[in-house]
Amino acid sequence: MVAPSLQALAKKLLVVGGTGGVGFQVCKVAVARGWDVTSLSRRGKPTLTEANQKDFVAPQGWTHKVNWAQGDSLDPSSYKEAIAGTDSVVHTVGLLLEDNYKEILHSQNFDELSKSVQTAIRGQNPLDTRKTPKTGLTYERVNRDTAITVANEAAKEGIESFAYISAAFAPPMVPNRYITTKREAETALLTHPAGFRSIIFRPGFLSTPDRPVTLPLAGLLKVSSAILGDSVRGTIPFAQALSTPPLEMETLARAIVNSLENPEVRGIVDVEGIAELANNPHTHNVGASKKAVEEEKKEPKDSKLE
Repeated sequence: MVAPSLQALAKKLLVVGGTGGVGFQVCKVAVARGWDVTSLSRRGKPTLTEANQKDFVAPQGWTHKVNWAQGDSLDPSSYKEAIAGTDSVVHTVGLLLEDNYKEILHSQNFDELSKSVQTAIRGQNPLDTRKTPKTGLTYERVNRDTAITVANEAAKEGIESFAYISAAFAPPMVPNRYITTKREAETALLTHPAGFRSIIFRPGFLSTPDRPVTLPLAGLLKVSSAILGDSVRGTIPFAQALSTPPLEMETLARAIVNSLENPEVRGIVDVEGIAELANNPHTHNVGASKKAVEEEKKEPKDSKLE
C-alpha cells in the first residue's frame, strides 16, 4: 500500500462519478494516498460485480473508507453534505452515446459490444440536435452542465483544484457534440471566476481488466499508434483514433491524484502528459507548466538580464 502523502493528509476529495470505471480507480488511488474520499453518483454505492467484488469482500478493504454518497450532479440540494468542506474535486462523469451507453460500457464480450453499438448507432442522427434521447441524458447535460454545476457549488467551499476528464477526440461514429460539449466545459472551468486550479485531462481510449472487452482494442491501438505516430493525423479517416496511444484507467487515475498533489500542474494535460504525470508525480513538464518551460527555453538569454 502506498504511504499517505503529506499533501493529502486531512484533505477531502469529492469524486463525481466515483462508481464508474475511471472514478472507481481514482477513489482507490486517493484512499491509498490518505485522502478523505467521497464519491458522488446517482446510484450511491457501486453495484457488486465479478470484477470489483474483491474490493468489497475484505472488511478492511479500501472501499469501506469511501463515503459513497447518492445524488444528482445537476441538483446541488442533493449533495450539500457530500460537498461540504471539499478541498478538491475530480469530475469523471461522461456520456459517449446518448442512447444505450450503459450496455456498451458494461459489455463483457465482443458479441455484446457489437449488438449494443449497432443499436446505439441506429438511434443516433448526428445532424438532428433536437432529438431527446430515451434516457433523457444528453451530451450538454452530462458532459458540460454537470461539471459546471458542481464547479459552481465547489467554488463556494473554496476548493483548491478541479480535475475534469475530457477527451483527446470524438471516437469514430460518435456525434461531434460529444467533444464540443467537453470543450465547452473545459473553457468554463479554465476561466471560472473563482480562480481555482483547473486541470483538464484529455486521454484517448481507456482500458481496464474490469471490462475485458476493452483489452483487445487497447492492444490493437498500441500497435497502430506505435506504427503510425503523429504523421498520419488528419490524412486518413479515424487517423487520430488510430495514432493516439491507449491508456489504462489505473494509469489515468494515478495521474489525476498526482496532479491534485502537485500545485505546478494546471491547464490541459494530453495523453503524453498523463503518462508522464502518472510515473513522475513531481513533474513540472505537463499542462500549462510545460508551456511555461518551453517558452522560457525559447526566450533569449540576454533578456533575462533586463
